[in-house]
Amino acid sequence: MPCRDHVAQVVAHQEQFAAANVQIATVSFGTGYWSNVWLQETQSPFPFLVDQELKAYRAFGLESSALRAWSPRNLLYYARAKLQGRKTLGNRGDTHQLGGDFMVNGNGRLLLAHPSRDPVDRPSIDQLLQITHSM
Repeated sequence: MPCRDHVAQVVAHQEQFAAANVQIATVSFGTGYWSNVWLQETQSPFPFLVDQELKAYRAFGLESSALRAWSPRNLLYYARAKLQGRKTLGNRGDTHQLGGDFMVNGNGRLLLAHPSRDPVDRPSIDQLLQITHSM
């Protein structure tokens, strides 16, 4: 759910990213079925790549950690969502796999490498937009 919320924030600012000539892609390790569910839930207009073998995850140094995936901060996130009446769906795969945000310019230069410490750890939209303006 934190991933879906983060993507929703990026989608809400897609015009600003487009104005900065930024192209966004989403990578997931889910199965085809859960990937389609995720796409329906997020209505993400960005290219969506499925990496079931986790090759991109390993290449970008993204870790799998039960301890960090179920950190107090993440549990608090889910408790708040539940209190707000938000729907949380069951297990969709490796719940211990951590994600991240990466920005690469048109020349292949890495501008941002943010491997998440836990599922809630994502750069803010302001941080992402600031990097796009410095490209």
